[in-house]
Amino acid sequence: MNTLLSSLRLPSPFEQVKSLSPLQADLIKTIALTAMLADHINTILLNGRSAFLYAFGHAAFPLFTILWAVNLPTDAEKLRKRAQRLWLWAVATQPVFWLAFMMNGQSWLALNILFAYAGCTQLLSWSARWGMSGVMAGIALLLLLAWPLTPASYGIPGLVFCLLCMFVGSVIEAEGSRLVLALVFMAMGWLNMPPIVTGWWEDAIVYDFLPTLVVPLLVIGAVSALPRASGTRLWPRRFFYHAYAGHLTLLGILAVLPMNR
Repeated sequence: MNTLLSSLRLPSPFEQVKSLSPLQADLIKTIALTAMLADHINTILLNGRSAFLYAFGHAAFPLFTILWAVNLPTDAEKLRKRAQRLWLWAVATQPVFWLAFMMNGQSWLALNILFAYAGCTQLLSWSARWGMSGVMAGIALLLLLAWPLTPASYGIPGLVFCLLCMFVGSVIEAEGSRLVLALVFMAMGWLNMPPIVTGWWEDAIVYDFLPTLVVPLLVIGAVSALPRASGTRLWPRRFFYHAYAGHLTLLGILAVLPMNR
């Protein structure tokens, strides 16, 4: 009976991403980049007027986070270097992040999403180096980041989602990860939900909950079902950092042009 249930169990999105070919992984990254661009165009240039772009954009963060979590190294030295690279890009991107969103009244204190990934990776790096003392130091760091991440980069819900994904990604073969996987889905679905859902419950489900939870899972499932092509990758290594900073620079310039004022 247990064998039958195991054979019927659908693979988690983390297992699916883990088994992707480099070309398939790049395809998911392309969809996530497109969703991120759609979200930022809608926010920065269209002042949130497009319901479709608003909903589709919600798929970007969950997709990027699952890819980030699954591909985290386990070696302490590699984790240290990964954290350093994320911090460098987070700091370097912050000026253009501010430029892109300042026309929407965004505070200059708000941090971009790379700080969330950098903070969580730093926690894992310190944990690998110093054990529980490193975990406590990492949690303290994330608590310091939570407030400046809240205005534009999900704040505490985003950090919790990153940590859960990081944990599931590291125990992907463990039976006990199923409970955490359920928590991941709950955290994912509520990332973009308004704090108080009253008369506009149906709109929140259609434009916030479903795009944030269902669309990323459908994308991962559809891409993982494709034949494992062994062709050339679509993007060079670390392309995301350049694409993230580059599209914010372009949108920031467009946002401050006189015709967009």
